[in-house]
Amino acid sequence: MSRALLPGLLAALARALRACAWALAALVVTDAVLPAGPRSLLLPVNSLVSQLMPAPMSGLFVFQTPFEGAFRGDFAIVAIVLLVLDWICCRVSASLR
Repeated sequence: MSRALLPGLLAALARALRACAWALAALVVTDAVLPAGPRSLLLPVNSLVSQLMPAPMSGLFVFQTPFEGAFRGDFAIVAIVLLVLDWICCRVSASLR
């Protein structure tokens, strides 16, 4: 029974990872494009995401953009890692079916 349940659990984990990755990607874009005024509304969200990240990664590759925003490279790297983990979970789930 647990062998039959594993592909479904991996598929659910893959969907959760994908949703988190796309949310981080959207946060990277909004941080990069929005000027300082409206971006200040995202400070609590940025703070929460920074706290959830591994300490050595937090604040890494942060660059100012021409749009008066900031490109958060640390968020972008974590989003890419989450998408890779999503892909791995999908592959393993498909191979177990």
